[in-house]
Amino acid sequence: MRRSVARVLAGGVIAAAALGAGGGVASAAEVPIWVVPGADAGPLLDPAIGAPATALTPVFGLLTELAG
Repeated sequence: MRRSVARVLAGGVIAAAALGAGGGVASAAEVPIWVVPGADAGPLLDPAIGAPATALTPVFGLLTELAG
């Protein structure tokens, strides 16, 4: 019984270490946009992805000023 509990705990520790080592800071610098598997259209559409945020920047500034 003790041996099986030790194995389960060891497996849990190994899994937690693997998740901790594999986890990192998420980055959205490059957005892959797959047209079909193997064909990435991200570099072509990358300028259009920021367009809505750029267009709404003045509205956000106005709302921030009105909110105080």
